[in-house]
Formats: sequence, structure tokens, C-alpha cells
Amino acid sequence: MLNKNLRYSVKLNKGNWIVKLCCLFLATDIGFILLHLVYSYSDLISNDIFSLEKDRGYSEIFQYVKEYWSALLLGLLAIQGRSLLYLSWSVLFFYLLLDDSVQIHENLGALISSKFSFPAILNLRAVDLGELVVSAVVSLFFLIAIGINYRLGDRLSREVSKSLIILLFALAIFGVFMDMLHVVLSTPFLDPLLILVEDGGELMIMSLIVCFVFSLPLKSSKLIE
Repeated sequence: MLNKNLRYSVKLNKGNWIVKLCCLFLATDIGFILLHLVYSYSDLISNDIFSLEKDRGYSEIFQYVKEYWSALLLGLLAIQGRSLLYLSWSVLFFYLLLDDSVQIHENLGALISSKFSFPAILNLRAVDLGELVVSAVVSLFFLIAIGINYRLGDRLSREVSKSLIILLFALAIFGVFMDMLHVVLSTPFLDPLLILVEDGGELMIMSLIVCFVFSLPLKSSKLIE
């Protein structure tokens, strides 16, 4: 009985730890959002490294960390469970890390738009349409890979994948849809707010993702420790 209560207490403490971690991540995200607003609408901060839109700014580096941890932890799960499904998710988050850090879809989108004459639609430039094409192709590739390996996965990895798909869809809404909407509705006054919704939304969704990945049960106590 004592051993059972001890196991329950440890499990409860782990759950509380994940909740606290998630709160810390989200609080940090909110801090970056507030700094972005101060930078955008006041003279108190002049360095654009505090902008959510700044490449390799403080908030984007924090996003790199979350993507790296997600890829790493899912990779450990893949090795431990010999799971191609977890491996597919690990590679996906590693791609997101590379895409954010070296701008893969932006560079490939520019290359594609230079090869094809995409017409301008609703203020969307040819390069914007090129970026959409790249995002669609990459999304299709990972969707197929995850779909194939889903059929081979165990019950736990399938349940995890269902949750990750929902979270990834939410991430895509901010990262792709809101990005294009920002281009369409861009005005000097609205730009900081649109950036806040787009990049701030990405920050918070990625925080939920990495905390969800941290909460996944690992079969080896050595990996947990």
C-alpha cells in the first residue's frame, strides 16, 4: 500500500512539474510579446532584437531551443522504442528548427518564384506564393511519412501523434495562414499587431508542444534521469 502511494505521489509530482514548466514557457512567451509591443509602439526600446519578427532575435532563439528539445526528446523516444513514427516526428521538428534558423522555405520560395511567373493575388507577391508551394510540398512529405509509420506504431505512439497533429495544425495556422494574412492586410499601424498574433501565436503553440513532449512517458528510467 505504501509503495502504491509512493508511486502515485511521484507520478503526481511529475505532473505538477510539467504544468510548472509549461507556465514558465508561456510566461516567457508573454514577456517577449510585451517587449515587442514596447519596441513597436514606444521609444523605450530601440533595438530591433526585441521584435518578434527579427531573425535571430531573442524570441526566435527561444523558439529554436524549443524546437531542438522537441526534436531531441522525440529522437530519444524513437531510439528507445525503435519507433519510426517518433523518428518521423523528430525529423519534422528538426526541419522546423532548420527552417526557422536558415530560412529554408523563404530561400526555396524565392528560387521557385524566379523560375515561374506566379501572378500577384491579394497583395501576395510571387515569392509569397513560392513559399506557400514549398510549405505545401514539405507538409505533404511529412504527412505521408507520418501516415505510413502511424500504421506501424503502437497504441501510445498513435495517441501521441493524434495530439501532435492537432498542435501542429494550430502552429500552421499562425505560421502559414497568419503569415499570408499579414501580407494581405499589411499597414504601418497594424503590422506590429499582426506580427504579435503570427509570431506570438507560434511561440505559445510551440511551448505547448515542447511541454507535451516533455510529458511523454519514457520506458527507460536512465533517459528520464
